[in-house]
Amino acid sequence: MMTIDDPLILRPLIAGLALAVLGAPLGCLLVWRRIAFFGETMAHVALPGIAVALLSGLPPFAGAAAAALLTALLLAMMNRQADTGLDTLLAALAHVGLSAGLIVLAVSDRIRLDPMALLFGDILALSAADVWITAAICAVGGVVLARAWKPLVFLTLHRDLARVSGISDRACDILFLAGLAGYVALAMKLVGVLLVTSLLIIPAAAAQPFARTPEGAAASAAVLAGGSVIGGLLLSFAWDWPSGPAIVAVAGSLFAAARLMAATRR
Repeated sequence: MMTIDDPLILRPLIAGLALAVLGAPLGCLLVWRRIAFFGETMAHVALPGIAVALLSGLPPFAGAAAAALLTALLLAMMNRQADTGLDTLLAALAHVGLSAGLIVLAVSDRIRLDPMALLFGDILALSAADVWITAAICAVGGVVLARAWKPLVFLTLHRDLARVSGISDRACDILFLAGLAGYVALAMKLVGVLLVTSLLIIPAAAAQPFARTPEGAAASAAVLAGGSVIGGLLLSFAWDWPSGPAIVAVAGSLFAAARLMAATRR
């Protein structure tokens, strides 16, 4: 019988909880800005980045992060200049990126990669190095996000007033998008390309009805995300469910329970 100190359990648990804590405030910012599909788009366009990295002999994370970051900057510029709505740009880039990545993976004989693990994650296959790298990056990202939290929230809720107060909206937006790109690249190993946004959005959305402050919302979302990781891993080990979808299923159940509780309080 496996115990909590078994590497097969401990490794995905550490990585999953680190990503859950970092993703909670990022997810809240996405929900408040009403750009929930943004993370999905960057996850999809990271796929061709992974393919190019593998063809070049580079780590998949490097390709995913570079592609997501370039897409985030491209979207920021296109949204300022184009007449096309942001939702349309996101949808177009998401589907083009996903299709391009799948085509490259399919036609290349040099890439040996399990498509199911890429699309839906394979957290149980994490090595010790993967776990500690993930935890270290999440810790650094958490410190940076904590220092930038107040300006980011201020810009999200009162952009014009924040500008008047001297906050650089462009610098904060680039920082936020870069952090989101890095998070997506990390979390793809956990739940895969198709499910990565769920870990950002579902806990954050579930926490909104009960939060009185932005910090309270981020803390509640972190608790719900952590509970989703723990519950999903338990289901994965107990019933042999795929780990990524199991984590999302638990998050969805918590979201439904939270909405039901919020409805009964009205």
